[in-house]
Amino acid sequence: MNRVSLAIGTLAAVGLGAAVYWPLHSRLEARRSAEQWQALKTYCTDCHNQAEAAGGVVFEGVGADAIAAKPEIFEASIRKLRGGLMPPPGNPRPDQAHIEQFVRYAEASIDRGAHEPRAGYTSVQRLNRTEYAATVKDLLGVEIDAKQYLPNEIEVDGFDNIAAALSVSPAFLEQYLGVARKVARLAIGEPAPKLASVYFAPPSGDQDGYTDGLPPGTRGGARFTHPFPADGEYRFTITDLDVGLYPRSLETEQTVVVLLDRDEVFRAKLGGREDLALVDHGGAPARAEIMKRFAGIPLHVTAGVHEIVVTFVERGRAATDEAIFGFTPYGGFSYQGQMRVPRLIGGVELKGPYSPTGVSHTASRDKIFVCTPAAASEERPCAEKIAATLARRAFRRPLGADDVARLMPFYDSGRKSGSFDTGVEQLVTAILASPDFLYRAIEPPAGALVAKSDAAGGAPTGAKSGAGVATSTPASFALDDLALASRLSFFLWNQGPDDELLAIAERGALHEPRALDAQVDRMLADPRAETLVTSFALKWLNVDDLTAVVPDAQIFPEFSDALRTDFAAEIELFLKSALLDNHDVRELLTSDQTFLNERLARHYGVTGVHGPQFRRVKLDDPARFGLLGKGAVLLRTSYGDRTSPVLRGAWVLDKLMGTPPTPPPPNVVVDLTQKAGEKPKTLRARLERHRTDAVCSGCHSVIDPYGLALENFTVTGQWRTVDREAHEPIDAGSTLVTGTAVNGPVALRNALLERPDQFPQAVTEKLMMYAIGRKLAYHDMTQVRAIVQDGAKHDYRFAELVHGVVRSDAFREQALPAAPKGGAQTVARIEAK
Repeated sequence: MNRVSLAIGTLAAVGLGAAVYWPLHSRLEARRSAEQWQALKTYCTDCHNQAEAAGGVVFEGVGADAIAAKPEIFEASIRKLRGGLMPPPGNPRPDQAHIEQFVRYAEASIDRGAHEPRAGYTSVQRLNRTEYAATVKDLLGVEIDAKQYLPNEIEVDGFDNIAAALSVSPAFLEQYLGVARKVARLAIGEPAPKLASVYFAPPSGDQDGYTDGLPPGTRGGARFTHPFPADGEYRFTITDLDVGLYPRSLETEQTVVVLLDRDEVFRAKLGGREDLALVDHGGAPARAEIMKRFAGIPLHVTAGVHEIVVTFVERGRAATDEAIFGFTPYGGFSYQGQMRVPRLIGGVELKGPYSPTGVSHTASRDKIFVCTPAAASEERPCAEKIAATLARRAFRRPLGADDVARLMPFYDSGRKSGSFDTGVEQLVTAILASPDFLYRAIEPPAGALVAKSDAAGGAPTGAKSGAGVATSTPASFALDDLALASRLSFFLWNQGPDDELLAIAERGALHEPRALDAQVDRMLADPRAETLVTSFALKWLNVDDLTAVVPDAQIFPEFSDALRTDFAAEIELFLKSALLDNHDVRELLTSDQTFLNERLARHYGVTGVHGPQFRRVKLDDPARFGLLGKGAVLLRTSYGDRTSPVLRGAWVLDKLMGTPPTPPPPNVVVDLTQKAGEKPKTLRARLERHRTDAVCSGCHSVIDPYGLALENFTVTGQWRTVDREAHEPIDAGSTLVTGTAVNGPVALRNALLERPDQFPQAVTEKLMMYAIGRKLAYHDMTQVRAIVQDGAKHDYRFAELVHGVVRSDAFREQALPAAPKGGAQTVARIEAK
């Protein structure tokens, strides 16, 4: 009896506690909401009122519940608050702590009231040229340079896989058909091809040392890969070995070697006393005679892709009292900047095949010919088997009999005009030109569009706001396993699903959480995941094309094409290590590890690194840590003749903070040149003069401090303390719009990390955009924040962010396409009033 009484008393106490707690909690939340909303009215209604309606947004006459009711407006506001663009610089603003409080409150309000849609709509998505090249390599074993065959893609925020921008024209489709024919011909091979020639461009750089990737014990040279169409003899010509008017390259005897798949197939001497005397006395005819040694070199090659290397055998470098060190990055075979040994400065020509003997087994043929007919009666059944096997992988789904039937007329046409191989070549061409291969489309479940149309008189299924008011937002549906497999494989590998992933999808098991997580782990561990570096990270950071900036050779004589290549290698290796080795993504900002060779180390002022090979190096200078100290970033955010605090500041705001600044007004002219007759001024002083314009000062007071903190770095990424033109000390100190004082890259990095989730959120936003092939909408931000919050439990490791994106509704679901204007949307809007 006492136990019963105790239990009843306990329950009564708990009930009384809850009865007291929840009303008190509700009152505290209401007071907190009122305080935060009052702060917004205090600082924002001067511009966002009924009279001015700045940006088409009005905060007058509404309450705190508007945040959850109008998430599309407040997500944009949150981004501007994060970036310091609201309130506008120069207007009264609360301190940063209060701004952070309001942002957290607004985000929590939106997340609590989050409703449909859980996903957006990604339109039909064409394979971009990078995906096309990766897919045909995986499917057929044919490696092509897609840039040679297909046009540039339209980029959105740096990415070239955004569905809405992957437009198509008749000329574009003709190019895709042309490359399909080319790939099919290379994959099948040609038993008796026409005589053809190909030209390989020479390498850049001085070639006075070892070239990374070539066999040890060699100097300079280059490597090429080429798909040989048939077995036979090919003739190889080296066009120019720097045997010029002043034959410095012939002073010492050197050895030229040609390797085929790393086996030596040719060796010849060049230079020495005899050759030097011959040229000295014979002039141009003698030089031509010497080069005949390297013309028409016969190579017996089988069909398929092979590697060719042209290089020089390294030789000892004798001590000398001559001043042989010139303007090259290494002390080597150079005098006053001129090389004294031969080098590959002309291209290489390859002609053939001569006397072809057929087509032997190749990796590509092994992928295609899953059967070999022994008689004419077996040819068509074998072709059907080839069509079914190849098209299943190409179309990324199981094939039915009708699919094979649609492909077989292409085989029949080719077989009538040639051999069995000719028919299969036409079949492969048809598969590669098929819309099922070139496009990825997510089909809604049967009846979904009809149901949506029926819902036009009210709200679409599932489209309810937090207050129960009908909206015009279309409902979403789950991707089937095959569509999920395609989206996953193109996200992580830039190509279609492999056999294992496709088999799991065909069984209908991929959507199960354990199966999906296991596939993500497997695919991240695969070398093909390196496309997350080359197609995602480099493009996100806008360092995928370093040729866009050409430093002025008069101002930056230390820069060369070889150094640009080193910048590209460093940033790619750095990103690969940080992301694919599954580090905390914040290490992209803080890591004291990088990858250097001797030339780049010398450029940075790092000692103890010798040789041209890249290796992991621990940095001692904190200014060099992370992305802010990388030559690729510093070059890409500069102009050819000067640094740009504006470009660098905008890059930090956009790429690292996820708060891109407002674009400049149209027709604004920014002239920061030195005025003739005036004492040269620092770039900072010239920027301050530009900011005196009221039109410009608002944005520049936000952008410039971030860029000025990096002003100690030159265009080419070297550290400086004095301005070259003004001969005055570099002043990298400034105050960010948040009120934080920074002076140099170390302080800037610390400021960026004050809010631990800021950079991980910027990464996650771009990662999700890349994964789903569309720009993010306001309703995606709730999921982004959830991924980041969960990632915090795992130290923001990259793999955890990838898992979070894949598990999200935005990735696993698709919205139905929006109804045309004037139809269902108009009715829903009227009824919602």
